[in-house]
Amino acid sequence: MHRRTLLSSIGLGLTATLAGCTASAGTGDIDDPTTTPTPETVEAVIVESGKRLTAVVGGDALEGDTTLGTHHVHLQNDAETPWVVGLDVSPELVPGHSETYEIQGDAEVDLVFRVPAEYDLSVTDRQSGASTRETITPEDFVCNPRWTVPQWETTITPDDGGITVTKGPNEEFACSSLITEERPSLVTLGNGSLPDSEGTKPHAVTVANVTESTAEVAFNLTTEEGTVVFGGDYRIEPNARLQVVLTEPHHVIAELTRESGDGASVTIAESRFDCNNSTTVLALTEDGIQARTLSTLVFCGTSEE
Repeated sequence: MHRRTLLSSIGLGLTATLAGCTASAGTGDIDDPTTTPTPETVEAVIVESGKRLTAVVGGDALEGDTTLGTHHVHLQNDAETPWVVGLDVSPELVPGHSETYEIQGDAEVDLVFRVPAEYDLSVTDRQSGASTRETITPEDFVCNPRWTVPQWETTITPDDGGITVTKGPNEEFACSSLITEERPSLVTLGNGSLPDSEGTKPHAVTVANVTESTAEVAFNLTTEEGTVVFGGDYRIEPNARLQVVLTEPHHVIAELTRESGDGASVTIAESRFDCNNSTTVLALTEDGIQARTLSTLVFCGTSEE
């Protein structure tokens, strides 16, 4: 178990970046340079020397033993003095992660990303004020969750008041996650904010291989702005399926492309989320890709409408 503590910003040398403006000792019009600023306390999780703390982003979105790969972000402190670092992960349709860590010497935080998507990652050194922003994309995910490969890892370390980021050359080891009939992949995206009063139901997007041979495909769900909320390269065996369930109303575009170049694109508008059970199916057939949306036909309004 890792301890959580309140750190005084002055004690850690954080006055410049975290403390508020100096209060006036007189009329309030002129700052008194001798006034001591009130330190802001920072709640931090302590990772003790020689220890590793693992945190997971998107773990609740996956059902069962999935074959989808992962990406690891390591916050490593090889120095002798503690490193107080703020971390903020802001994905589109997966719960994010925001925390401050006090990482002692020879310790690390291992942040595991479970859903292949696009993530904005912000890291701030609470002592020096240095910061960096990185973007994690589906291309950064290893194709096998049981592999631990540096090429699919991002390492972030303190560097004399700054921050150093090292990212592996994953393009040299490109591969596809395998989806089988025995181990289909089911992913749930969204915060579940469907209006209960209206009986609004989730919408599913399913990629199914109805051929007798394994299909190599690229599948992406993107927003109108082009942010990838789920995606990657997959090998889908015969009778296997990959399904993504959207649990909050969101305008997304489903794009599927075969290795042969055949492709299909379907737009799923927010209006698709209503009281009906609905799913968009992208079927891989011998003749190409068949895309269609299936839905029940229940009237979702009231008798006065």
